[in-house]
Amino acid sequence: MQTIQLDTGVCRLGAMVGRCEAMRVVFDQIRRVAASDVTVLLTGESGTGKELAARALHDCSPRCDGPYSAVNIAALPDTLVESELFGHAKGAFTSAGANRCGRFEAAHRGTLFIDEIGDLVPASQAKLLRVLEDRRITPVGSNDAKEVDVRVVTATNRNLEHMVASGKFREDLYYRLNVVAIRLPPLRSRREDIRLLSRHFLRQSCEANHRSPCEPDERLWKFLESYHWPGNVRQLRNCIESMVVLARSTTLSVDDLPAMVRTSPADPATQVKLPDGLTLEAMKRLVVRQMLYRFAGKRSEAARSLGISQRTLQRMLKRWEGDQFRTEGGSQAVADSKQFAFTGSAP
Repeated sequence: MQTIQLDTGVCRLGAMVGRCEAMRVVFDQIRRVAASDVTVLLTGESGTGKELAARALHDCSPRCDGPYSAVNIAALPDTLVESELFGHAKGAFTSAGANRCGRFEAAHRGTLFIDEIGDLVPASQAKLLRVLEDRRITPVGSNDAKEVDVRVVTATNRNLEHMVASGKFREDLYYRLNVVAIRLPPLRSRREDIRLLSRHFLRQSCEANHRSPCEPDERLWKFLESYHWPGNVRQLRNCIESMVVLARSTTLSVDDLPAMVRTSPADPATQVKLPDGLTLEAMKRLVVRQMLYRFAGKRSEAARSLGISQRTLQRMLKRWEGDQFRTEGGSQAVADSKQFAFTGSAP
């Protein structure tokens, strides 16, 4: 059973490393939930390390000596999902030439990690729910049920709550899977870990590719720490490995970056184009107006979303009473600007 290791302020858990507060919270959640058998839902963007977290959950649990099995629903044709999860009997379908155990049976007395659970089709969702409730599986084409003792961990980068609301994911299955939820933060929100992770991947890549130890110059460090990393930790790891393999020197520079990283636009969040002549006061009015429209005039909800008190919001509205939302320069702020997604006036 693994434990969290602390090394000069760095947390290590299996293949996961981090020092920022967000990752310390993740490590602590894994440590506390690992001792139980409850189902765990791992969420977060692609490339944030959900599979590593699932493996850490298994390795930190009393089941660590049992089998660990992983399956990616998105990589399977819909027609083969149930066979992959629950197994099949000989002759169950054309290519079923022999009995085959599924992932649940293979993970008996261990852990089953089901990745991309949001891609599971409705028919299979119902059968998975039954297995989670009864702890019994029935292979495709068989009438014989088998008991299984499996700890289930699932992961998704999709918003399951929205899928439930739209009828694309069963509500009862969602709550069955979401006993404990652990969210992996995107790399852009843990920038203090970028240098740590980069050094970790540099050591791994240099050893794996039989290269002398490499070190980024300061300009490259600044780039790595400021880049928005839409592919998260996975993209950073691949970027580091590419530079190690192709570098002409043991000192890495910005010129060694993969072309698609070096020439990609900056983080869209930092490249917002504002209407000409828009002042800070006008910007405040536009944001307040949008929040009021979004929440159908409910000031309490708009204030909560803005992070201010309802009394503060009321004072702002009183101050702007009768205002036509004009900038100081005299040009009218465009309320339905695409940039701000204003589609109507505040109630």
